Amino acid sequence: MSGETVKTRKSYSQEFKTQAIELAKELGSKEAAEKLGIKNFQTLAAWARYSKKMAEDEEFRTMEQLKAENKKLKKELADERQTVAILKDCTRFFCVENGK
Repeated sequence: MSGETVKTRKSYSQEFKTQAIELAKELGSKEAAEKLGIKNFQTLAAWARYSKKMAEDEEFRTMEQLKAENKKLKKELADERQTVAILKDCTRFFCVENGK
């Protein structure tokens, strides 16, 4: 891996994105991105398009909310499955220890 650079994806808070969108409305996406240190101004433009679509399109907003809920539920299910697996292992261990 010598000489290779590993790219990491920067994550921005929703609050930052909202403020960046407001600044972009005043200055334009390119200038706002430069001021905020966002390398690709198209990222900021995409945030603005997404925000506008969420505000204007009820069906899109509903679908996005359902996607978020689905993601949350999948994570909860994975956590519960992990908990059950751990409890099964513990039960197996204690049964063996107690000679049952």
